[in-house]
Amino acid sequence: MLIPGTQMHIVTFFFVSIEIVIFFYLLIYRLARPDDKTTYLNITLIFLLIIYNVASGLLPDVNMPGTLFMQLSLAYATGFITPCYFPYYVYKAFSLEKMKFHAFKGVYIFLVLPYYLFVIIFAATNNIENAKNLLIVPVLYALWVIISMAKAIKFKYNNDFSGKKSKEEMIVLMLSLTPWVMLPVIDFLNLGQVVEACITNAGFLALFALQMNRHIKEVRTEHERLIVSEKELLNWNSSLQIEVNKRTKDLEIINEQRTNTLVNLAHETKTPLTLINNYLEEYISNNNHSEEIEFVRRSLQKLSTDITNLFDVEKFNRGFGIYDHTQVCNFSEILNDNILLFSAYAKERNIEIKKSVTKDIVIKADPLAIN
Repeated sequence: MLIPGTQMHIVTFFFVSIEIVIFFYLLIYRLARPDDKTTYLNITLIFLLIIYNVASGLLPDVNMPGTLFMQLSLAYATGFITPCYFPYYVYKAFSLEKMKFHAFKGVYIFLVLPYYLFVIIFAATNNIENAKNLLIVPVLYALWVIISMAKAIKFKYNNDFSGKKSKEEMIVLMLSLTPWVMLPVIDFLNLGQVVEACITNAGFLALFALQMNRHIKEVRTEHERLIVSEKELLNWNSSLQIEVNKRTKDLEIINEQRTNTLVNLAHETKTPLTLINNYLEEYISNNNHSEEIEFVRRSLQKLSTDITNLFDVEKFNRGFGIYDHTQVCNFSEILNDNILLFSAYAKERNIEIKKSVTKDIVIKADPLAIN
């Protein structure tokens, strides 16, 4: 049964429809996973099958443009090109290193060159039957490819066919290539389009099914690995959080110890400072007042204030309010004290210090500005 208006049988159309669906699925998958190189090989394989089925199904047809010679040449070209791709496909997709010669050289010598001779003889004799005699070359070459492929599979698995994967690969690759050996025989015996379409497409679809089955297993394994990785990541995050909490607690303890050390040091320092200050006040009351003694007294008071500030820092860290923001600072006194401090060093180096400080410059803190 033919498709109305064409020479294509319904069986051939059925295979073409299936392969078109597969072709567009692979294109979408290729866009989603551009790093998957195997998908590109499958896309090319399905595309060549579609071209082969369409050309062999529609041609020759007197209702289509082109001469009979052109139509038959095109139809036979697709029959030669598709087998040319097969050695390269198995070499790349199944990593059969021993198929390298056939993938890059053998097909050109034993398939492409015979096709050109086929066209030349057909053009010279105008008789397709004479040209068909050359089909014996692809048949013999296909037998050579089958033998080479068997050796390549044995080499790949080190002659170990005890596993399911190696047996499956050997059987499917042989079944996918064998129909193409029979293609010239089918054509020579004129067994018809249905037989040709069923045999050739079944072989390649079986090959494609094997490749997709492996691909599905790889995707599933990858998915399971991601799930395991996600669980490991959650466990790692949980362990990391525990470790962070532990380290945070350790830092808090260290900080507490540091603070306690500073507070204890401040306590131990404040007591002798108080004694020194008391003796100094007594000395000043019993002796003449001098600028140097006054500087020492103010310095002791400043040191006592700094010690008190250490206690204030601890109170602040514990959340207590400690600042009244109403302190008064005599800036002139601060400048005079610093000048007096450096006067002795300047005198030793014969440096004269000149000063002009306005008396009693008082600065009062602004609570609003500080807040």
